[in-house]
Amino acid sequence: MLTYVIRRVLSTIPLLIGAMYLVHVGVSATSDPLASLRLCLPRCQEGYDRVVEIYELDRSIWVRPFAWFGDAIRGDFGKSEALGEPVGNVLLERGLNTAMMAIPAFLISALLAVLLSVYSARRQYSKTDYVLTGFSFLGLALPTFFVGLVLQVFWGVWFPQWTGMKPFYTGSMRTGSVLELLQSITLPVLTLVIVSVAAESRFGRANMLEIISSDYVRTARAKGLSESRVIWKHALRNAMIPLVTLWALDFAALLSGSVITETIFSWPGLGPAFVIALTKPDLDLVMGITILAAVIAIVFNLIADLLYGWLDPRIRFD
Repeated sequence: MLTYVIRRVLSTIPLLIGAMYLVHVGVSATSDPLASLRLCLPRCQEGYDRVVEIYELDRSIWVRPFAWFGDAIRGDFGKSEALGEPVGNVLLERGLNTAMMAIPAFLISALLAVLLSVYSARRQYSKTDYVLTGFSFLGLALPTFFVGLVLQVFWGVWFPQWTGMKPFYTGSMRTGSVLELLQSITLPVLTLVIVSVAAESRFGRANMLEIISSDYVRTARAKGLSESRVIWKHALRNAMIPLVTLWALDFAALLSGSVITETIFSWPGLGPAFVIALTKPDLDLVMGITILAAVIAIVFNLIADLLYGWLDPRIRFD
């Protein structure tokens, strides 16, 4: 297994470098840091020359990425001009804020997806199955921003009008106390859970239906094993293999910054920072967030591959 891990990591390095190179060239080709300074020439010639020197704008856009790579290897990701902080500090601070929202959202949605998948598959075509299927399709059809806005209006406007109480904050992150943090994080987490569990439960239900009708499950039942043991020990383990792939992709996306959800709820995570970096544009911040997202995706896909072997002993990494 160690050989497999090393081989996978080494094979992703050229891919990561190629992706970073293309991102750097693309952002450089579509942005002009000197646009505002040109309006005041020749009065601001000194500032103009300073910007050219810092960002090496006198060099070809095809050569500039190599200088950034050299600094990044030494741990220097540059300074975010949009936020006025070193990119490393931005990634750490906002990455922790995003993780604070993404981790509970992932854990809750994964647990609900498994429970709903098993329940629907065991009661196929029942009234409950139809209800759960309907809610799943509704969750798949509704855009994330719509779900977030509906939750904001319900808990921020309608519920206080009906009851005179406002149990949740509808924007920004408050850390004055644990209660304030829970009140501010609940609605963003709930938005991510609704969107995620809709797809995951449908995916899991389809896998469970296929597994519980397989020969080895029928054999386990014929041996006299209890239905709960057949489902939870034999069927679910194999049914989770495709779900693990989906979880790896979803979790990586959540940790990389849930742009829409964080923007709607004014959550100070990586998502709004990435929007600011693109609109500025802030090349160093774009590169920092992109490389972080790429590394997270690679790591969690590798973890997913390793989990396959644990879930199904027939899978080998030789």
